[in-house]
Amino acid sequence: MCRATTRLARARRAFLVACAWLAASGAIAQEWTLTDADLAALDKREVLLPPAANPGPSDGSFRAAIEIEAPAEHVFRTMTDCAQALQFVPHLIRCTVLATAPDGSWQTILHEVDYSWYLPRAAYEFRAEYQPFVRVRFSGVRGAFTENDGVWELLPRRDGAATIVTYRAQVVPRFYVPGWIALARLKRDLPALLQGLRARCEAP
Repeated sequence: MCRATTRLARARRAFLVACAWLAASGAIAQEWTLTDADLAALDKREVLLPPAANPGPSDGSFRAAIEIEAPAEHVFRTMTDCAQALQFVPHLIRCTVLATAPDGSWQTILHEVDYSWYLPRAAYEFRAEYQPFVRVRFSGVRGAFTENDGVWELLPRRDGAATIVTYRAQVVPRFYVPGWIALARLKRDLPALLQGLRARCEAP
């Protein structure tokens, strides 16, 4: 009887842990439905930067979108290539693949960034899970962020000739400066990141 009770307790704990994980990941996993106004802005080659749900200096939520005149496959291959990432990710000075799944479905990647004189050089590892030409989901492993989780999604447009790229993330820095300073810098860099990706993908 005691063993059965113990097994039941363990099962309940496992269920609660699973529910907590799903609840925590739900904020990132929620889909972003673009409105007609959003699509009109993308038609003008604008970078969409919707306001945060809970605006404030300590808000670590990120959301942005851009349209790229290139097929989703080309965009996907560009954004998941370390060598090319060095050409369009702001402040990135090192990109190294540490591990790759046998089937290529995920990688563990090391990034090193040098932001500016008032932010320290930082390194962080993350796991990227790939759904080819559709989605890249990433989660922090260790390094400069206590939380670094999010998703890139690729939405074909114009009969596949163009791609809408959306980015959503939740980030909590671990820098030796006030967190709001680091977050403000990261948010200022987000348009440059997306515009750099577009320029790289659209280059002849």
